[in-house]
Parts: sequence; C-alpha cells; structure tokens
Amino acid sequence: MISQDKKQEIAKILDDRLKAVICPMCHQHNFIIADGYFNNIIQDHLNGIALGGPTIPTISIICANCGFVSQHALGILGLLPSNDSKNDEKKEGDGQTR
Repeated sequence: MISQDKKQEIAKILDDRLKAVICPMCHQHNFIIADGYFNNIIQDHLNGIALGGPTIPTISIICANCGFVSQHALGILGLLPSNDSKNDEKKEGDGQTR
C-alpha cells in the first residue's frame, strides 16, 4: 500500500502538470489515487506473456464517480527510484556489512 505522504507527493506532481483533472467519461472532477503501482509489460507479440522484459511502471488515478482509470508513467513524473537507491537497498538487504 502506498503511504499517504507518497500519495500527497503524487497528487502534487499531477496537480502541477495537469491543467484540470476531468473524467473523460462522466466529466466529474473527483479522483482517488490507487493504493499500489501497476507495471505494464511491453511485448512485441500477442500470443503469450513475456516475463522479465521491459515494463512501464505507472500510478493510476480513479474517478470516484464512474471508476474510470487513468494511468500515468512514473518515469515521466520523476517518481522512479534512481539506480543508486536500488543498489543501496540491495546492499542493505543482502546481510553483508559494507
């Protein structure tokens, strides 16, 4: 589950970048942020699911009226962890002292 602090950060970024958030289906203005991330698999074929390939990590906002889901790429929003922080997490979790 995404923390309230992270949701507030995401909401601020989206609010700064979107002029007006209006649901394209019902034209309401009330959205909620999903409690987790999506990781969309990029594939070059449709006859199966390729695991371990490239993905587009996203956050979704959901219309509180009709349920329309809008996905937004985390990389474009500047919300992907840097490679340095990923490496730090691995170092901390591998049980070895550095």
